Amino acid sequence: MIRHKAVGVLGALALLPLVGCSSGDDKAYSVPDKLCGVPAKPELTKELLPGGDKLKVVKSQAPGAVPRPYCAVVVDGDIELSIEGRWQPAGTTAEQAAEKSHSFNLRPADGGRFALWDDEAFTVVDCKNTKYKSERFSIDAQLVHADGDMSKKLQRFLDPFSEAYRKTLPCES
Repeated sequence: MIRHKAVGVLGALALLPLVGCSSGDDKAYSVPDKLCGVPAKPELTKELLPGGDKLKVVKSQAPGAVPRPYCAVVVDGDIELSIEGRWQPAGTTAEQAAEKSHSFNLRPADGGRFALWDDEAFTVVDCKNTKYKSERFSIDAQLVHADGDMSKKLQRFLDPFSEAYRKTLPCES
C-alpha cells in the first residue's frame, strides 16, 4: 500500500514541471505583422511576449518640435513591449543613443550596431532629415516584464525590424 502511494506521489511530482511550463506559454492572441505601423515578423515578436488572451498595440507620439514615435504592445492589459524612436545627430552609436535615453551599462553587440541589456536593446539606422537636424534614427525596444536575459531575442527582433522601420521614415537622399 505504501509503495503504491509513493509511486503515485512521485508520478504527480514528475508531472508538475510539465504543467508549470505549458501554462505560462499559452498565447491565445494572434501577433500582428505590423508594430507601430512598421512590418514586423510575428514569430520574432511572439518570442518576446508572455502568455495571455488579448494583445493590443497602442501607437502614440511624444510631444515636441521633433517627433518621438512610441508604441506599446499590451497583453491582457499590461504593457509588455515598448518601442521608441528618436532622431539623432550624425555619428550617434547605439550605445550613445542608450545613454541619451538614460539606459546605462548596455553591452555592444554585432560590432556596435546594437547595445543590449537583459530586457532592452538599442540600434541606430542612417536616416538624414534636415528638418529634424538629424542623420540617424535610434530605436529602443524594451521588455517591461522580462523573464531572465532576453537580449538575444531582442536583437533578433530588432535586426529586421530596424531595417523595416527605416523604410517608413522621412529620410532624405
